[in-house]
Amino acid sequence: MTEAELWKLAAQPAIFAITMLAFLKASWRVRLIAAAAGATAGLLIGLVALWAQRSGAPWWLGWGFAAPLIAWAGWRWIKRRREAGRIG
Repeated sequence: MTEAELWKLAAQPAIFAITMLAFLKASWRVRLIAAAAGATAGLLIGLVALWAQRSGAPWWLGWGFAAPLIAWAGWRWIKRRREAGRIG
């Protein structure tokens, strides 16, 4: 692993952890747990991205995986808002 790859790998967990600590409105205990979980997720995402880059996968392959997940989350959000509107 080169130094550039190491810095790329370290950036995502740090960003996720700082984001959880700074913007999550919860107790400090919950913030620390969320920051640790976010850092772990960021590390795993970085390792998968590094593996994909080294194996020669095309750059758009990540979006091919992320787009359905984003669409699914958006659909759940819309569905939840519709149900909340019917109840209220």
